[in-house]
Amino acid sequence: MDPAVIKLLRKARTMTLSTTGIKTWTTKTFYAMDHGFLFYIEKGGLTLKNITENPNISFAIDENKLNLFVQGSGKVEILGEPDDLQRERGILLHKVPEDAAFSHSGHVYLARLVPDEIRVMDMRVEMKRYSADVKLEEMTEHFHPIFSLFRVWSFQQSIIALIIGSILAVRLNVLFLVLSVLGIMAAHGAFNAISGYFDFRTGNDTPRSLTSSRVFVDNLVHPRKALGVSYLMLALALVDGIYLAVSRPQIWPFILIGVVAGALYSAPKIGFKKYALGDVAVFVAWSPGIFLGAYVLQGGIINIPILLISFSVALLTVNILHGNNWRDMDDDRKVGVRTVANVLGEEGSKLYYYALIWSPYVLVVLAYFLESHLYPLFAVMLTVPLAIQLSRIASNRKNIKRSMLDMLTARATFYFGLFGVISYLLVTYASGALHIVV
Repeated sequence: MDPAVIKLLRKARTMTLSTTGIKTWTTKTFYAMDHGFLFYIEKGGLTLKNITENPNISFAIDENKLNLFVQGSGKVEILGEPDDLQRERGILLHKVPEDAAFSHSGHVYLARLVPDEIRVMDMRVEMKRYSADVKLEEMTEHFHPIFSLFRVWSFQQSIIALIIGSILAVRLNVLFLVLSVLGIMAAHGAFNAISGYFDFRTGNDTPRSLTSSRVFVDNLVHPRKALGVSYLMLALALVDGIYLAVSRPQIWPFILIGVVAGALYSAPKIGFKKYALGDVAVFVAWSPGIFLGAYVLQGGIINIPILLISFSVALLTVNILHGNNWRDMDDDRKVGVRTVANVLGEEGSKLYYYALIWSPYVLVVLAYFLESHLYPLFAVMLTVPLAIQLSRIASNRKNIKRSMLDMLTARATFYFGLFGVISYLLVTYASGALHIVV
C-alpha cells in the first residue's frame, strides 16, 4: 500500500461510516488499525442494527484539509465485549485513550472493519484519484507500549518544574541542568511504572478502569519485565542524583524527599495512596523535591517568594492527580483505595479542583508583591482561558471530557510553566541578570 496512505491512516483517529439495512445511516467513530479498522459500536444503536442486517459498509477518512482523502468499502465483524479482547482493546485505547470512557460504560461492542476496496484522492499537488492495494498485513499501528508504561506524556510536569526552579536561581549551570533533567525523567518514569504495576496487582486497575496506563490490563507488557526495567531506571536515576549531590551536597535532603515520596506513593499496604495521602506525596515531591531541589542545585537561596512559586507549580501537579482520582473514585472505593477525591465526594472534589487550579495564579501575584523582579512570571496569566475551560468541564459531570480531565489539566499545567519559563528567560537574559555556566 502507498506509504503516504498508511501514514495518513496511522495519523488520523476518526473515520466516517455509512451503513444500510433498516435505514441508511452515517456515523463517525474513533479507530485504530489492526489488519483492518478496530472501533467501538454502540449496543442497540442504529449502526449496529444496520450492520446486523447488512455488514457491508462504506467509509471515509481524512484530515479535514487539502491532503489525502481515503474512502472505500468493506465488511464489519462484531468481535465481542471489550473486556474479553485484551489485545484488540489495548491497541484501540493506546491510540484513542478517549475511548476508555465508552469501554467503561459497558454499552459497546468491539468491531473490526475489513476493507475490500480503498480509493484515494490525492490533493497534495495536482488532483488525482487512484485505487490502493488492500494489504491487511500493512494495516497496523506503529507504537511501543513502553511509552504508555512510563506515561511519557507526564514527564513534562516534572521537567517544567525543574526548569523553573533552575532558572529562578539566576545562575544556570547547564551540565547540572541536563543531568538533573535526565535523572528526573528516569525516576519519574520508573515510579509511574511501579505505581501502575502495584495498581494492577492489587486489582485497582481493571479492564474497565479509566486509568492513564493500560499496559498491564491489556496485556501489552509482561509485569515482571516491566518491574525489572523500572528498577534499573530507578537505579540510574539514583546514580545521577548521587553525582549531583556530591557536586552540591546541599541537595541531599531534596533527593531524599523525592525518593521517599515517590517510593511510598503506591507501595502496597503502606503506600500513601491507600490512605488518601497521595496528594500530599505529589505536593511534597514537586515542591521541595523537584522545584526547590533544582533551585538549590543551581545555587539559589530559598525565601518566601520562591516557596510561593514552588507551591503554585506543585498545586497544579496535584490537580492532575486529583483529576485522575476524581474520575476513578468509584473504582478506587471498590478495592479499598482512599483518595482525597473519594473522601470529599463529587461536590467536594469539584470545589477542591477549583481551588487547586486557581490558587497558583494568586500565589504568583503574591510572590511578585514580595519580590518585584519576578514580574516576568506574570506570563502564566496567558493560561487563564485554559483554567476557565477546565473549570467548566469540571463543573459538568456529564461532560465527556471529564474522563480526560487529568490529561487536559496536565496540558494546562505544562503551558503555565512553559510561558513562565520563556518569559523569565527572555527578560533575565536580555537584562544580563541570568548567568549561564557551560
